[in-house]
Amino acid sequence: MKGSRSARAALVATLVSLVAAGSGWAQVPTPEAREQMLTLLQERSLHRERVDWVQLRRELASADEARQRTLLLEAIEKVSDGHGRWLTIEEVAQEQRRKAMPAPASASAGRPAAAATPDAVPVPVRLGLIRVGAYISDRTAAPRMQREQDLTHAADLQRVIRRQDDGSRCGWIVDLRGNGGGNMWPMLLGIAPLLAGDGSGDGFVGNFQSSNGSSPWRVRDGAVWNGETAYLFMGEGAYRLRRPDAPVAVLLSGRTASSGEAIALAFRGRPATRSFGSATAGYSTGNSPTTLVDGSLLLLTGSVMQDRFGHGNGARITPDVLVEGAGDAMQAASEWLLSQPACQARP
Repeated sequence: MKGSRSARAALVATLVSLVAAGSGWAQVPTPEAREQMLTLLQERSLHRERVDWVQLRRELASADEARQRTLLLEAIEKVSDGHGRWLTIEEVAQEQRRKAMPAPASASAGRPAAAATPDAVPVPVRLGLIRVGAYISDRTAAPRMQREQDLTHAADLQRVIRRQDDGSRCGWIVDLRGNGGGNMWPMLLGIAPLLAGDGSGDGFVGNFQSSNGSSPWRVRDGAVWNGETAYLFMGEGAYRLRRPDAPVAVLLSGRTASSGEAIALAFRGRPATRSFGSATAGYSTGNSPTTLVDGSLLLLTGSVMQDRFGHGNGARITPDVLVEGAGDAMQAASEWLLSQPACQARP
């Protein structure tokens, strides 16, 4: 993990001068936005003690634009372990154009054709399969429109589950191997039918832990909750699995990152659940997006993700069963599910 993050830091430093020289974009925040950024990083970032903020401000005051950008990106790298980011207005627009419109759930979340993925292996017909990919909320839209889009994404995921839940599924596979992150709340609400388990408890499935305390994640009453706030609410339209206690296998890989890791942690501790594959990317920390006064965006890393037992330190998540080959992971998960009592008891 450390080696990969060092390599990433070196790559960032190399690209800074190339991007700044070859673009007409504003490559640094305005003075007001820069001070806002520094204040947020100094007061709220996860590893704020790693930066000498007085010295950084002194260097920034006398640096040219290219050097300012380098200093700021290096500081963000240090305090976030490589998870945090700062994006110019133009970069925000580019990111949105690239990722804001996820593939339809029927393609990204449902049972794909054999040719859809190179590592595809036949999934037994008695098992349900849902692929939960990355999802980026459209921050250029009005808040109400963002919320509607997020609810639509969650509903699309639940629709995929509902379509397969015809009474013949004795177990489920949740494939997070291509989930590089984004907004975790629509993902959580989307797979809530599979998270319910035996329905006991208060819906607690995970937690953000920071120096200011904890903020639990809950899935209950047709909604996902961040602390005491119902972040997304589906209400009576939320789907309930025919057999909410059915066993679940979760597939992980090195491409499972950030919010993808949050979903993996949410399943950890669920009854009759096991994860398969390889260790995740190691960005299991919480990012809070903040639009600065100049319109640029700071992704502030201020917490670590934890499962329902309080386990999690922001590092890679190792699956219960290590399986290097992608096809082998699917095979191992299928075999485990079919060996569970729920599947053994039904022809």
